[in-house]
Amino acid sequence: MVTLATQTLEHRIVRKVLTTEPPLVFTVEIRYHPEDNGYSAECFEMEAFAWGESYEEAVENLLDVMIGFAEVIVKDAELYPHLPEPLLHYGQFILGLGSEDKLRKVLGL
Repeated sequence: MVTLATQTLEHRIVRKVLTTEPPLVFTVEIRYHPEDNGYSAECFEMEAFAWGESYEEAVENLLDVMIGFAEVIVKDAELYPHLPEPLLHYGQFILGLGSEDKLRKVLGL
C-alpha cells in the first residue's frame, strides 16, 4: 500500500508453509515511518519486531530477531517439556532451515 498524501509506505507479505504439520503462516509487514526516518519490520505470528534506518537493515534485523526467538523457543521446550509452547512449530521450522538466507527466501524477502 502506498499513500502519497501522508507519505506512508507499507509492504505486507503473507506466506503459508504447507510442508509442516500443522501448516505455518508467516505475515511480515515492513513500514516506512517518515517522522522517524526509518523502517519497522514485524512478523506477527512470531511476535517479532525490528527497526532499521533502511528497508534492508530492518529486514536483516527482523531475520536476526526471528532466529534468536526460534533458538529460545526450542531451548525452552527442551528445558521445560511440560510447559506448552504455542510457537514451538515455528521455532523448529526456522532452525531447521539452517540459515538466514533460507528464511529470507521462505518469507519472500
